[in-house]
Amino acid sequence: MSGRLLRWLMSWGAGARDVRRGPPRLTIVRHHRVFADGERPLYALGVFESTFRAQVEVCVRAGLTPVTVRDGLEFLRRGEPGHAVAFSFDDGYADNVERALPILARFGARATFYLAAGLMESRTAPWWDELVAILERGAAERGSVSWGGERVEIERASDAGRRAALVRLLPRLRAHPAEQRVRLDALRAALRAEEPAPCELAPWALARGLAEAGMELGSHTLTHPYLSFLPEDEQRRQLADAAALIRERTGAEVTGAAYPNGDHDAVTVRAARACDFAYAVATTAGDCAPGDLGPDDRRFALPRRALPEGACTGPAGFSRRMTLAELSGAFDALRERTREAAS
Repeated sequence: MSGRLLRWLMSWGAGARDVRRGPPRLTIVRHHRVFADGERPLYALGVFESTFRAQVEVCVRAGLTPVTVRDGLEFLRRGEPGHAVAFSFDDGYADNVERALPILARFGARATFYLAAGLMESRTAPWWDELVAILERGAAERGSVSWGGERVEIERASDAGRRAALVRLLPRLRAHPAEQRVRLDALRAALRAEEPAPCELAPWALARGLAEAGMELGSHTLTHPYLSFLPEDEQRRQLADAAALIRERTGAEVTGAAYPNGDHDAVTVRAARACDFAYAVATTAGDCAPGDLGPDDRRFALPRRALPEGACTGPAGFSRRMTLAELSGAFDALRERTREAAS
């Protein structure tokens, strides 16, 4: 039985909860892109527009109208009983403004958008989009690269081959930015990919629309590096300078940050605290409670729940039950058991 089918069956017994009762709890949802229905992206780092619309509608009808992370944390500080949901988007793609923002506005919902400000400023594609462009546009049907002493054979003539290559190569690009650059250049040469990757991040003129619509903007660093590979002063610069650039280009108040790929360590937390952020979010699954907002470091590594296409799709399509069960954490124990069995 597939994991998705098992979750769908479990969602029948999850039961509906009264969101007005129970101790204060905040679920932060983590999104990236919103694709047009019918798109077939090689790297599906997001959900389709119809799925996102359904997610927001389900939340609204359940009494969980999405709010910004900043407002969700204020809800926790007040100590009122009940459950709140905040939506967040990483990176700053143009489709966040063009597709997500109208849906949020339609339902009276809000969200937080963490921007990779330096890439937006220079109009540079993030490294994973460069990887995708190389796999899609290379002139060579086959090639190989030696990364970190390991040889990787690549076949890109078919869609299946490109997808298999993506799966193999993505984790091998978890590296220092300089090494990441060396590896991408080697791949580009091996597959004879000459065209630069297009930048699909929002230009500032478009991103300002988020602030004007009452959305929260946050720092997602300048260039989206794996922060734990960098010294503390560079981590601090990445986080703080991105916030300053967002303020300059949009006029928005920036009080929060999101760590790229969720990558962080104790040095990263110290750097975020030194930047005078009120909070920072990571990618560890879970919910936030009032105790996470104390004087210790928990508010600089707040958990977020992913809500991808597969998390809310059952045998007959979009599933309201599965979506609400995901938001309630109904599948946390199942996923933990699966991880333990695989280790």
